[in-house]
Amino acid sequence: MRLPTVFTILAQVSAAFLVSAGNATTALDAWPRWLLILLSATAAYWSGMILNDLWDLAEDRIERPSRPLPSGMIAVATARTVGWGLLPLSILLAGLSGWVPVAGLTPSLAPPLIAAVLAVGIVLYNGPLKPTPLAPLAMGGCRLLVFLLGASPWVSFGAAEFMQPQGWFPPHLLAIAVGFGVYITGITTISRLETKSGQTWDLNVGLLVALIGAGILAFAPRVAPPGTVWQFVPDLGFSVLIGLVTLPVLIRGLRASSDPRPELIQNLVRIGVLNLIPYSAALVLLVAGSGWALATFCLAILAIVSSAKLRVT
Repeated sequence: MRLPTVFTILAQVSAAFLVSAGNATTALDAWPRWLLILLSATAAYWSGMILNDLWDLAEDRIERPSRPLPSGMIAVATARTVGWGLLPLSILLAGLSGWVPVAGLTPSLAPPLIAAVLAVGIVLYNGPLKPTPLAPLAMGGCRLLVFLLGASPWVSFGAAEFMQPQGWFPPHLLAIAVGFGVYITGITTISRLETKSGQTWDLNVGLLVALIGAGILAFAPRVAPPGTVWQFVPDLGFSVLIGLVTLPVLIRGLRASSDPRPELIQNLVRIGVLNLIPYSAALVLLVAGSGWALATFCLAILAIVSSAKLRVT
């Protein structure tokens, strides 16, 4: 299930929920929806990790026989049951997050609809699209949907709004989601080389795409509607903060480009994925202040500690 990277899901979904709520107090008042959408996103993510290993089973039996499924540590039938079962569970939990009573919020169909689209994206990525050049784009699309899933409990969406999806999310939330999607598209492009050496074209393209995604994140909050209240104004200082968070990825990317050994590429991918946590913390800073941002950033510690013994990719 790639435990270290589930902390990136918790951080990204929490950032989306807080930014959509506008402040920490409002978000805490809706804690049941927050908890349910966290569980929904986690179930979807863990399903994707399990299905990934199921689809790769034939290859793993030859190239990575010590892994849990080919070694028999986990029964294939058990993995199949859990992997496919977590997808409908994710949609159910998302549906509950849109309907659980919260003062000031109307029931919303947006969470289960987005969860359902995310489930389709997970299956497409792990199945027919994985061997194709569209795989990184599919993974980026899944991360885009994860952010929107985190924001969806705040969407006022019933039957009357079904034909007007352009009004579901304000522009800055859509821009942030696109930023995450583009960034992960780049990191996924790089990850396809993590067991190879001597190749730099895809690595350089992936690094450039990831940097473009980070750039979108740096400026996305500026397209918020007039009157949006910020604890930390998304001006040049915020853009510099995003740049500093991106710096480790850039440094490792340039190092791997000049010396494309598998271990350097794998380290780049590891840092690139875990970097979703400080990006999320920076977004939390905008609406909830430094305390909440620090709490979000602390998820990176849990991710790093667990990644010492458990695989990230």
